[in-house]
Parts: sequence; C-alpha cells; structure tokens
Amino acid sequence: MEEIIQLNSGAKLSPHFTLGEMTKSSSHPEVYNIPSHEAIANLTNLTKWLEVLRKRYNAKYGVGEEPIRINSGYRSPQLNKKIGGVATSNHLTGCAVDIRVLGMEQLLRYATILLDYADESRLDFDELLIEKNRYGAVWLHFAVRPSNNRRKVNFINA
Repeated sequence: MEEIIQLNSGAKLSPHFTLGEMTKSSSHPEVYNIPSHEAIANLTNLTKWLEVLRKRYNAKYGVGEEPIRINSGYRSPQLNKKIGGVATSNHLTGCAVDIRVLGMEQLLRYATILLDYADESRLDFDELLIEKNRYGAVWLHFAVRPSNNRRKVNFINA
C-alpha cells in the first residue's frame, strides 16, 4: 500500500512540536491518520505540557536542547485498531501522547516533571502511565483531556 501524505504535517502546534510528528505512524504509514479540528485543538493543548517538559528537563538534566521524542500521538480509529489500541484510548481524540525515553531513569524524570507541573499550575491531566512491553521497551504515556481528567497514575506491563 501507498503511504498517505498529510498536507499540513509541517504546521506548528507549539514552538517545538508539529502536526506531523503528533500524527505520524512509523508502523503503518498506509493507514489514514488525519485528525479532526477538535483533535488538533486537543493536540495543541497537549503540546503546552510537552513544552514545559522539554524546557524543564533541558534546564535541569539536558545537554543543550534535547528534543522530546514522540512515539505516538493522535490515532485514527483505523490506526488504533491496526495496532491493537483500546477502544476508549485518549489517542483517538488527540488527548494522549506516548513519549520515547532512553531508559527508566529518563522516564521517571519526565514523570516527575509532569507531576510537579500539575501540582504547581493546579492543572489536571488524565493519565500518566509508565508502560513496558514484553520485549522490555519502556515509554511514558501522558494524556490531558479538555475536561473530566482523572489524574490516573499507573504502571502498565503489557
């Protein structure tokens, strides 16, 4: 199958995050994965948190300007089904992101920064999940909804 090209992939959602990186699918580039306007608004809100994470991590631990690497952001229903995502995933509405990390230490530092920011700003998030797959790979799943955030923190061993 042919890769689907998103025309606005270079559009900036924030100073350091583009629509393209928040919607890319390395594993299934042939699957339609173009978000609605509502999902783009949710992604834009989510990148505000990612900008804080990037700034604080680099200020305290970074060497220069280290980017935050996104494994997965928005997922269309087709893509979510193809990768085995849950039917109620926050990824479907553009409210969630999976962040690639260099290991458990970096993951815990990211999680701490996000939790501290939530406390300081009095803003809520929906999920902060430390995830690990059967191959030992770890990543940080982080979600922020427009409302009804649950402030769920958990470790998921898939």
